[in-house]
Amino acid sequence: MELPLWVDAFEQYGLSKWLRESRSLVIGYYPILLLHTLGLSLVVGPNAAINLRLLGVAGDIPVAPLRRWFSLIWFGLVLNVTSGVLLVYVYPVKSLTNPVFYIKLALLGLAIWILLRIKTRVFDDSGLNEADMVARGRMLAVWSLLAWMSVLGAGRLLAYTCHYLLYAVPC
Repeated sequence: MELPLWVDAFEQYGLSKWLRESRSLVIGYYPILLLHTLGLSLVVGPNAAINLRLLGVAGDIPVAPLRRWFSLIWFGLVLNVTSGVLLVYVYPVKSLTNPVFYIKLALLGLAIWILLRIKTRVFDDSGLNEADMVARGRMLAVWSLLAWMSVLGAGRLLAYTCHYLLYAVPC
């Protein structure tokens, strides 16, 4: 597989080199990876709790108050997108030449779309009672859980399916 030269230029960009080579505990590859993991937990954790509740788990907990968790989910998503862009900057060749990276992005788009559907169909209609909220969200919750598990799986596979770590340096 021959790599295009623009990927090498992207990798040699000052920010990319600085983030990759930084030994700082505040900014660099490992702190960014830590922020990505934190963001992931803020997105997937509350999502899973909402989805499981819509599927009948912990039926004594009312559904409507779970709407407040969406602000936490959005914060986690902003943290994830920001740290994710920085992770691509750190190792652009590793990400941009890996088909799994694009699969992950597509799955992420699907998961976010389902999240928005749950918010609008279940939580934004104030006229729904508890049973109606659960009925409207049940199938979306199944798809949401599957989508987020797929995003997580694809993200983990990125570490093991790359062809190049750096330009012309095989993994």
